[in-house]
Amino acid sequence: FFLFVAKMDGISEADLLKIHQMALEERENTVSGLLNQQKLPEALAESLRKPPTGISDDDVKNRSADLVGEVLLAVKDADIKKCIDGLSPDQVDTLMKYIYRGLATYNNSNTYLKWHEQVRAKGGLGCIIRCLAERRSVLDTY
Repeated sequence: FFLFVAKMDGISEADLLKIHQMALEERENTVSGLLNQQKLPEALAESLRKPPTGISDDDVKNRSADLVGEVLLAVKDADIKKCIDGLSPDQVDTLMKYIYRGLATYNNSNTYLKWHEQVRAKGGLGCIIRCLAERRSVLDTY
């Protein structure tokens, strides 16, 4: 275990970027298929998997945020709670980070505000505090 941790600490940003790019491409393909099948809770969970933290590449972060946004837009208002109920606490926190990133774009604010209300209902105020306080986030670029 110690050797594995030591190797993880030694990963260069270029290698980490390649890992995140490959993970994003995989997520994009999987989410697209799930959306086509109308499996919205699964598409949401998949879009939140392996968020790109610890890198400075805006393209990967923007594409990842766009992917989550695409899923949020596809979900009808009546189905938002059902999609959120299937998420783990970590996924709820990650979703809240993407909601704040989406709100910062001023695009589809109504959608993001509806999701914010439901995510806060599940994650509580702690979800918002963790989202804003975490140093390595999908919100930031380094």
